[in-house]
Amino acid sequence: MDATVHIADDYNRSQMIGLGIFFIFLPIVAVILRVWAKLLGPRGIVGDDILIFFGLAFAIGCGCVQLVAAIDGQLGQHQATTSTGQPLLNDPRFALYEKCKFAVNILSTVGLGFTKSSFLLFYMSIFTTKRFRICARIVLTIVISWTVAFFFANLFTCYPISPYIEAFYKNKCVNGLSLWYAMAISDIIVDFFIILLPIPVVLKLHHFNKESGS
Repeated sequence: MDATVHIADDYNRSQMIGLGIFFIFLPIVAVILRVWAKLLGPRGIVGDDILIFFGLAFAIGCGCVQLVAAIDGQLGQHQATTSTGQPLLNDPRFALYEKCKFAVNILSTVGLGFTKSSFLLFYMSIFTTKRFRICARIVLTIVISWTVAFFFANLFTCYPISPYIEAFYKNKCVNGLSLWYAMAISDIIVDFFIILLPIPVVLKLHHFNKESGS
């Protein structure tokens, strides 16, 4: 409980609004630069770019939902309580925050899946060796499985489906914090493999070019 309170005190409403705006514009700028670079090349816009457009749409959606949660909900604010210090369950602003949190969990999962898949397809368009393509397809299968698994895990955090996962709502839900840790840790591991994937091929090309020049 102490850790939860400490985390909650580390940010406020204004910071959440600022981050929401930042994470709307940052992916827009990144995708614009990517498209501009692709249009300068011979291939133009291809399949991996279409996936990143979907990823961008979900990223913008997450940012917009965060803004709603901070402006109209209670993101970055203390929860309203009764005179006895108990959470005010019928507070419409807290209910909106809970719904926004539920939406962000689902939107971010799908958006990350599109973005990771886009990177892998981009890799496969550059590195065409059979071994690399097999490895990339294996990682792509992992990414798709990860996206589907955590989409449904977040959707069915409570059964019947409900955005109200806190214990005081008396719903039948899994441990939301444990689910968040599982998703975050596995997300980092998958990203680690995606980053490492092209390194051996790049190093091999560098070594080949060095030998050719000598």
